[in-house]
Amino acid sequence: MSDSSSQIIFKQLLDRHRCIQIPMIQRDFAQGRQSEKEVRVDFLNSLYNAFLLPIDDDALPLNLDFIYGSVEGRGETRFLPLDGQQRLTTLFLLHWYLALKDGCVQEFKRIFCSQDESRFSYSVRPSSGEFFNALVNFFPDTPPNKQSDLVALIANQSWYFRSWRLDPTIQSALTMLEDIHQRFSGTEASFLRLVDEAHPVITFQLLDLDNFGLSDDLYIKMNARGKPLTAFETFKARYEQALAVQFEGESVDLEDRSVSVAEYFALRMDTRWADFFWSYRDKETHLFDNAVMNLFHAVALVTRDDEKDSYPEDVAALKDKELKFTYQRFQNNGWLDRSFSEVLIMLLDVWSEEGAFKLQLPGNRYFDERAIFATAVSEPASLGYTEIVQFFAYVAFLREHGEKNAEAFQDWMRIVCNLSVNSAYERPADVQRSIAAVCNLVIHADNILEYFATTERPTVGFSPPQISEEILKAQLILAHSGWRALIDKAESHGYFKGQIEFLLSFCGAVDNAEDLSVIDWSVAAHIRVQRQFKAYLKHAETMFNSRGLTSLDDYRWERALLSLGDYFLRSSDRNYSFLVNSAAEQGSWKRLLRTSDGSQRELLKALWDNLNSKGPVDQQLDDLIDAATDLEPWRQALIETPAAFGYCRQRALRWADEDEIYLLKKSRMSGAHAELYSYALHHRLTAVSIAKKLSPLRLGDYGSVSGSDFYPYVSLIFENSPSPLEVTVTSIDGQFQISLQSSEVAKFAKLNSTLNASLGFVKAEGEFQLNVKRELIDKTLLKLAGLLKNYK
Repeated sequence: MSDSSSQIIFKQLLDRHRCIQIPMIQRDFAQGRQSEKEVRVDFLNSLYNAFLLPIDDDALPLNLDFIYGSVEGRGETRFLPLDGQQRLTTLFLLHWYLALKDGCVQEFKRIFCSQDESRFSYSVRPSSGEFFNALVNFFPDTPPNKQSDLVALIANQSWYFRSWRLDPTIQSALTMLEDIHQRFSGTEASFLRLVDEAHPVITFQLLDLDNFGLSDDLYIKMNARGKPLTAFETFKARYEQALAVQFEGESVDLEDRSVSVAEYFALRMDTRWADFFWSYRDKETHLFDNAVMNLFHAVALVTRDDEKDSYPEDVAALKDKELKFTYQRFQNNGWLDRSFSEVLIMLLDVWSEEGAFKLQLPGNRYFDERAIFATAVSEPASLGYTEIVQFFAYVAFLREHGEKNAEAFQDWMRIVCNLSVNSAYERPADVQRSIAAVCNLVIHADNILEYFATTERPTVGFSPPQISEEILKAQLILAHSGWRALIDKAESHGYFKGQIEFLLSFCGAVDNAEDLSVIDWSVAAHIRVQRQFKAYLKHAETMFNSRGLTSLDDYRWERALLSLGDYFLRSSDRNYSFLVNSAAEQGSWKRLLRTSDGSQRELLKALWDNLNSKGPVDQQLDDLIDAATDLEPWRQALIETPAAFGYCRQRALRWADEDEIYLLKKSRMSGAHAELYSYALHHRLTAVSIAKKLSPLRLGDYGSVSGSDFYPYVSLIFENSPSPLEVTVTSIDGQFQISLQSSEVAKFAKLNSTLNASLGFVKAEGEFQLNVKRELIDKTLLKLAGLLKNYK
């Protein structure tokens, strides 16, 4: 590579070389694609605005950054752009258009033609080169401002081949000419000013790559190492200008010299940060421009001002996965403000300090820096509300306290993560409250435990119960050295996620803290309570894994809890749940653990108090279930029927009243459902010993129903000639009703009178029916089976 780099205009590049030829390995003219309308318009607006400035304006020339290229041949050489194809093509078309507008045909041809061939051309496909050769020789008599449709005029020429409609480069060039026509028609922009070397209006910096062949490796490397195309190219040029205004008169140190913030950004982006992003390049294109732009998007998301009324709208817009990142959109929305710039530069500096990603925290237990960065550079709009709060807190600490105290940083992230994970975020306004809380807390971030331990109300904006829990834990950690390891272990549980107040309550820490200041506890008191905490934590780790409740056969955990009392939680207006794992659901184990003012959680403590860590937990739960006495009928039925829990796929039941309890396949009665007492009877009748005694009655499938027109039922079949006889059992009004169809009974001689005389069946609505107390159902069915044996 040559040592020289120079700032030149397009004409001067042609003065140095015989021609400019876009090589075959380049892509088509992407900036002219219909899908790139916003990028194209932004770029043309930048060029147009440069023409509006007087020739002696300090903002001129508009510099379009580096153009990399390889040179072939000796003497009259060819310049083959490696990067800059999009900008050069647009500039060439602008030269042609302004020459047409100003009547500078001869001046244009002198610069851009050689023996009637274009000195700027494409090698991507032959048709592209033919088009540019034709275009440099086409100058209609009518000026552009008199043309109603410039593109149609070109396409209607005899030299324009119909097959060119299939060449994407030609079609993109026509699209670009149309937008140039829309922007520059009737303006003061002139061809002569565009080629003025003394007072240039638009320039770029040239880097010639000497003595290199045009290889794919070279192209990939130069484009991927910091010179992304189109969108980022446009953004970078305009953003550097914005930085010059944002930080006017300010400078920063770069190695052994002082530079402006804009220059610092440009140099870092082309060197150290480019090397840093190389690891995050796209594996197919080998470009990392998407990663850079995505990070900008993520930084915009966590640098919005929570004090502005527009905060919820800004966050909602930035979380829109359809949002297209363009400089103009972000600038118009005020998202590229000073806070954005400071955070962006700070993060890139601290993360890239060691080349690869440099961690700022001593561990990822509470906040995973690599994971949040991976999301930020791949899909920033997918950052959840909780992640936004945590990422904001991470940034806030670095801005306020720097990198000086990794342990304090870890304590800060621990508390913020505990608070945010256990607070509910449904809309941006919820996030806004937590962001405001972080802003108020961050001044105490380097001593956050002491602040929480000594402040009655250290913060708002998060879940109040979780704030109270963090206060108590901070007091315990500072009061006795044995607490930190215990609390860290409990908090690291994948399901509890920092919410362990139930353990502190069970071991007595909460009540003792209310009666006596933690600071005043004796060492013996701390050790005693810690011993209890360890025991309950061990039970908790046995019962819950990272996903939720540990699965045991026959729903032992649920049945053992139910043997101690009603632990169910309401999951909707009409349903109750025997609890799901998802923390977002009303009827969840997580809600049970955090509900300190209900009796249900005390049942969990009672369960653990009945267990020991020495014997198999399955057997201990079975013993507890077997020992249960004097239970309400519905609890007894559920405990004795593990299959009833399995029937409820969404773990939901519905109470019509004490005597009508329905097992739901889903969540509504319109779906398939069973009735608890009849389902328990069906399950009991499947036992082999009972099945034999019921002969000649055979147990059929349980009759689930949908809707409320029919009752679920137990089906018993008497298979005999001349036809089978079905006996159904339903649970109605606190008792069982046995029914047989009158038309089927009539096929058996004297069976109707036998049913009436022996069991008391009565005929009603085309059925023979008998109402039986629940405790007598087994005996009654056996007696019915005995009667039917006489009909074999």
